[in-house]
Amino acid sequence: MSLHELHDMNPKYWIRQFQKNSIFYLVKMAIFYHLLSIGLTYVGSQLVIHVITDYREPSFPVSIVMALTSGPIEEILFFGLPYYLTGNPYAVLVLGSIWSVAHIFNTQVFQLNSLGYVTFLATIPHLFFSLRTWISGKGWFAILFHTGWNLAFLLSYCFVGIRNCSVFGEGDYLTIDLFALGLMGSLLSILYLLYAKNKITKRKFRLTMSSSVIAFVIFEILINLRYVELFFSSS
Repeated sequence: MSLHELHDMNPKYWIRQFQKNSIFYLVKMAIFYHLLSIGLTYVGSQLVIHVITDYREPSFPVSIVMALTSGPIEEILFFGLPYYLTGNPYAVLVLGSIWSVAHIFNTQVFQLNSLGYVTFLATIPHLFFSLRTWISGKGWFAILFHTGWNLAFLLSYCFVGIRNCSVFGEGDYLTIDLFALGLMGSLLSILYLLYAKNKITKRKFRLTMSSSVIAFVIFEILINLRYVELFFSSS
């Protein structure tokens, strides 16, 4: 193990850039952080079971499209945009922390014995990996890895029979998946425009950015309205 790797594994430096940002190096760092994530998942699940005796694992319908779109949406919204708009790692840390905590409520039943405590713990290492990858100038790698990680877990659950695999969600969740595709496209457009701001004309930037932001707001509202409807219809 190199001195660079030992340095980057030290929690003292978890809100700083990686010592290197080659793809091979980022893969090694991804493995390190996500082994921590798996460890926290196991420890957290044992702890929750012992503390909350009637604990029920949270359930939420997840399609392949949802797994594929959630990675880019979450990475851009909570990591990429804060980084490009502020350039401040602490801003990324704050938004990333909100993303991590939000996983506690990733369930259909909002009761103390069925919240996503374990999922929250599992996201903590990924929070620091994504933060460091973005500020190291390799945000696209964070997007691809996050997407691959989500998809790998979903397919593994499907393979062992924990979940039923489907490309799109059924019923109301089909609509959410379609809206998520639009939301992902608008966010990718916004991110690219911020990245290539100095390479395109000001007029084209303003026009395209305005259209992308409007599309983002519309899809975000539609998705949230749909989730609110599902929540009240199931309660």
